[in-house]
Amino acid sequence: MRMPRCAVLVLQLGVVASWHGLHAQCPDGAAPPCARPKPTSSHAVPVERTPSLTVLYLVTGPGDTAEVTLAEGITEELITRLSDVTGLRVTSRYAALRFRARGPADPRRVGRELGVRYVLQGTLRHAGVRVRVAVEVTEAATGYNVWAHTYDQSVRDVFAVQDSVAVRVVEAVRGRLTGAERARLVAAPPTNGDAYRAYIAGRAAIRARTATAAARAIAAYDRAIALDSSFAPAYAGLAHAYNVAADWGWDLPGVPYDSLGPLATGAARRAIALDSTSGETWLGAAMGARSDDPKLALDYERRALRLDPANVEALHQLAWGYYGTGELDSAIAIETRVPSRDPYFAYAYAGAAEFLSIAGRPLEAVAWASQGLSIDSGFAALYRQAAAADLHLGRWAGGRAAAARAIELGDVPAPNQALIAIASLGSGDTARARAAIDSLGSTLRAKLRRSPRGLSRTDAGYLAGAYAQLGQTDSAIAWVGRVAPWQRRFHAVRFLRHWMYQPLWSDPRFQALFAETR
Repeated sequence: MRMPRCAVLVLQLGVVASWHGLHAQCPDGAAPPCARPKPTSSHAVPVERTPSLTVLYLVTGPGDTAEVTLAEGITEELITRLSDVTGLRVTSRYAALRFRARGPADPRRVGRELGVRYVLQGTLRHAGVRVRVAVEVTEAATGYNVWAHTYDQSVRDVFAVQDSVAVRVVEAVRGRLTGAERARLVAAPPTNGDAYRAYIAGRAAIRARTATAAARAIAAYDRAIALDSSFAPAYAGLAHAYNVAADWGWDLPGVPYDSLGPLATGAARRAIALDSTSGETWLGAAMGARSDDPKLALDYERRALRLDPANVEALHQLAWGYYGTGELDSAIAIETRVPSRDPYFAYAYAGAAEFLSIAGRPLEAVAWASQGLSIDSGFAALYRQAAAADLHLGRWAGGRAAAARAIELGDVPAPNQALIAIASLGSGDTARARAAIDSLGSTLRAKLRRSPRGLSRTDAGYLAGAYAQLGQTDSAIAWVGRVAPWQRRFHAVRFLRHWMYQPLWSDPRFQALFAETR
């Protein structure tokens, strides 16, 4: 989301200090975490003349994980297909997630908040080998249904449900389809329906960005591949999941940390060998290639975006591709454009905040984190980035509170524990800071014994930054050296520009660790 410099300054002034009621403010003047915008006419998004639609997640019964997974898969496939229709604006799945609940949403509220003319919602019930999907399209302004239908058939024929709903919805809200449009909208099903269902389960799981979710995603992708060894999207998903797990420093059952990078690379190569025509395949392959060759990964990301220019995730990952090759200004320019494509994509706000913090622009980083929290107050990574920016500004209490909140929400513990220790150091409690840092070091040394080739930048990297701030240069440089070589290469710009590592920059030992990246 590009903003004039004056607008950035105004926003910064509204979030000028710390979190949890100390200084920072949400758009409504309250302290973070920010509430979602109230569905009042004064906050309503103007409705465009182009037919516009929100596809809400299908509502399922309580407690049935398989049913939820199937509903998620059908919903997201519908969003993907309908987004490709000319003359129809479809909001993203991230917008739909705001209204996810156990019961039907009020279409008038959805229409007001998202500025759409039509709302598609429904229910899914799964019993044995049968599935019943009831869907309806409502005109948001009037509350009148413009189309509704109930499908009752075998779960193996779920693709027919997706095809029919996609076609009927477009005809209801935009008008008759041409033969060519109908052919594009009705995708050919994969050769193995069970493999596809396993794939969509993995795709839904990985978005939670937790170690548990990553393990579920990897198991689902492996199941899809076991059912259909030629199913390229499953390999791309596997590359994505392994890369995210490696980058975030997650412990996965039975998978040593230092094997995650090679596993991601292998899955990426297999995906491209099977299908070089899909943007989604190239995107997964790009993430897998980061551990082997950041420049090659950037090339893959460009290809993914050329094949699928509307893919917001691809644009977001392109920003990280530039970051991985050391082009931080390009990464910032691209990441801050993402919310203009999809204002509900919380990852972009966290990414922009991180890049700006690395670039030495903490006020802007705080502003972007605040914007993100107004969209998704439960997104843990936003608090971590807010904490880092606050600490750079000397706001010790705010940084501590934000990092603690990130841990509460399930973020990776080690980086937030390091930030909390730095907050203690800044507020004058050196003994407490040293004890916390040494304790984290003991924990990570045990992890290092299981992964002797190195740890992630979220583990060893943040601990190194904490030791640098404590003034223990030898320990700091030793822990930088314990960052896995490929992680050190991909995140070189972070180590070379982030304020935490400034005490190390002039040390020849530190410079030698990054000589190959210059």
